[in-house]
Amino acid sequence: MYREFYGFSEAPFAQSPDPKFLYLTRSHFEALSSMMSGIKNRKGVIVITGEVGTGKTTLIYALLKDLSEKIKIAFVFHPGFGPKDLLKNILLDLDVPISETEQNLLYFVSEFRRYLNERLTRDEIMAVVIDEAQNLDEEALEGLGRFCDLDTPAGGVLQILLVGHPELEVKLNSEKLWRFKQKINVNRQIAPLTREEGREYIEHRLKLAGRNIPQVFTSDAANRIWEFAQGIPRVINLLCDRALVNGFTKSSPIIDSKIVKEAMKELDYLRPANSNPFLQKLFSLKKTGYKVVRVFFMLLSFLLFIYTLRKLLAVMLHR
Repeated sequence: MYREFYGFSEAPFAQSPDPKFLYLTRSHFEALSSMMSGIKNRKGVIVITGEVGTGKTTLIYALLKDLSEKIKIAFVFHPGFGPKDLLKNILLDLDVPISETEQNLLYFVSEFRRYLNERLTRDEIMAVVIDEAQNLDEEALEGLGRFCDLDTPAGGVLQILLVGHPELEVKLNSEKLWRFKQKINVNRQIAPLTREEGREYIEHRLKLAGRNIPQVFTSDAANRIWEFAQGIPRVINLLCDRALVNGFTKSSPIIDSKIVKEAMKELDYLRPANSNPFLQKLFSLKKTGYKVVRVFFMLLSFLLFIYTLRKLLAVMLHR
């Protein structure tokens, strides 16, 4: 709708996880590098976590695009599965023929083990990539981990990449998964964007769509977008897109802070909980109050010290 008006070659803030638009902050780069090296170097289990909307799925697509053909990939998304259904979905993604009559867990375990042994004879790597892994059934996760036991012939073939929300870390700390946790050799967290990274992120996407940030967003507008989104890329995308729509309806060639404020009101439900203006103000007042009380007691202590010192001097002089 606004592409022609602003001169974009494509929509700069589309919500689909497109690796073309990947902007690598330090934490994103470290996460992607850890994913890549962890699989190639046969680290076993790799865990990547981050808040909703921080770009985890985009990193997965970037990884899948760059992995060697010698690495066989099964990509499982939003896995609300038990052990049997997880293995079934993995095999289906690997294009392994599935019997229509044999549908029990032992059958799928046998077929997956056979597939791993085939990869072993060809000196290949098998990687199971699970997005939204916090939804995975504990029993399914525990069962999958048994396939990468190093005391089995094909133990070094299977690499497991778990990508999910911070709740995944909580799940992995459960008593039931303590054996599985011992197999985790790589664990990285993706952080929200800093203020500087937020501006660079917006500029990066605009450049790929054919424009520069000063040609579209004022500096204050970009700053307000980051503050509203608290550094979450998905929220930045949504707010930038809405601001561009509003700017287009107003025939405004530049998105200023006024247009961004209107978009923020429309998307207020996306505001992260810790960015609520009232709560921020209250927290700020509390901090100010603590500082005032602290200064007061420091001043009171100093006055008591002076008073005590004068009393001592007076006593000494009268002697």
